[in-house]
Amino acid sequence: MEQRILVTQAAPGMTLARPVLLPDRMVLVGEGAPVTELLIGQLISRGIKRIVVRGNPLAGPGKQEWEARIAALDERFSRVQANPFMRAMRDVVARVLARRS
Repeated sequence: MEQRILVTQAAPGMTLARPVLLPDRMVLVGEGAPVTELLIGQLISRGIKRIVVRGNPLAGPGKQEWEARIAALDERFSRVQANPFMRAMRDVVARVLARRS
């Protein structure tokens, strides 16, 4: 299991689940590296916004909260569900919500 988090949410003791890449796709820090205060500072100074860490260190929304978010999304798109473009847009928004949780 892995979780994508903001660098500012990272804490010493976490472990990278995926390598951190620079914009030119060069590996800055490899998979499995421990997260340290120094590493966090270096990532922030290089403009890295997100990292992927092992486990699920930050509690995301519970099942009930997730179901409420999807229900609210369905309500917002209820009047346009016959439109294929809007159905696709709803699916995109649902995927974004899933990645952020």
